[in-house]
Amino acid sequence: GVDPEEIDTVLVSHFHSDHINGLRMKDGALAFPNATISAPQIEWDYWMDDARMNAAPESARGAFMHARRVFAPIAGDVRKFDGTVEVAPGVTAMPTPGHAPGHTSFMIDAGGPRLFVVGDCCNNPLIFARRPEFQLAYDMDQELATETRKKVLAMAAQEKVPLVFYHAPFPAVGTVTREGDGYIWKEASLPG
Repeated sequence: GVDPEEIDTVLVSHFHSDHINGLRMKDGALAFPNATISAPQIEWDYWMDDARMNAAPESARGAFMHARRVFAPIAGDVRKFDGTVEVAPGVTAMPTPGHAPGHTSFMIDAGGPRLFVVGDCCNNPLIFARRPEFQLAYDMDQELATETRKKVLAMAAQEKVPLVFYHAPFPAVGTVTREGDGYIWKEASLPG
């Protein structure tokens, strides 16, 4: 029920195709024509680098081409950010690398309860909260991804902050509590 023209801010966590292709319609038009698009500088530098794309195995070049199809026409308009920084009112970008070089999560704190949008750094919590040492084939740096995942889950459990996962079953929001070497995921209850 939201008109795409009403969207004024889009925050990109990383440049994997399943997270950026929705920024463009099939005909190439921007899906959110009035939005400011913000993306991590590290992701931009990695995926938009010609030498890196040319050195990549043929099987990986499609991901570079997707990033270019989405971002090249608006390169001058994309707002790039580095590190832990407020990227929108009440929204702080937090580097969570490993799944992608510049993978970023977002802490939402607008004066009420906080919400931590962790993106793909923990992928599906049913698996990766319980066993944070497991590695995902799509994690570009698996060791770093594991280290990041452990830090994120430890912080979320300690601070009791709800998490949002991109690849979790609906509603994809919940909390984690420490149990042994892993965490127990408890899905949030939705009102009504």
